[in-house]
Amino acid sequence: MKITKFTPLIMLLISLFVVGNYNTGLTKNVDDKIQYFVTDVSDSLKKTVDKIGDDRVEIQNYLDHHYWKGLVREEATSGAVTLKHLQLNDHPKAVVVKPGEKITGIVECHLDREQCSALSLYRVVLGIKGQGAQTTIGNELGIVAGKTLEQFTLVAPTEPGIYQIRFKLVVSFFEENALHAWVDDKGNEPEGTTTIGIICVKS
Repeated sequence: MKITKFTPLIMLLISLFVVGNYNTGLTKNVDDKIQYFVTDVSDSLKKTVDKIGDDRVEIQNYLDHHYWKGLVREEATSGAVTLKHLQLNDHPKAVVVKPGEKITGIVECHLDREQCSALSLYRVVLGIKGQGAQTTIGNELGIVAGKTLEQFTLVAPTEPGIYQIRFKLVVSFFEENALHAWVDDKGNEPEGTTTIGIICVKS
């Protein structure tokens, strides 16, 4: 009789467990598909750039007029922050540089105050996929969150290739801690949906 009495509760818990695992699996599956698509588009871009050769002016002209849908967004969101209209060395979204060259960037940073805690400090970590975090922008307390125009500097990788600039919103009073948060507890970098720029390194 005791088992019969608690059967509905047991069934409910089992159902919640199954649904939770299903949703987790579904989310992971979607993330995997997005990552695969972004990687595929990036590989296609690399092949085209390789065909152009070593003429950086011609490569930059191609990047300036490239149709970026599927790889780089005009605006992208991570948590309470949205970044828009990225410029790299005065070029929209993508730039061709030499290995190890410094890149000057500017981007609109929109931090949604309604999603922020008033006395928490929010940092937008910028980095390069596969290379790690490099700097932070939009370092604001939640109480003064809003729209800012942020300038920053990145250093290009030392090896030739196509690299994705991504970002992640972190709550931390210390920049060093925010940079370390680039990779989560499972070893994952920011998702492909936060790709806002491309660095093409040509030696």
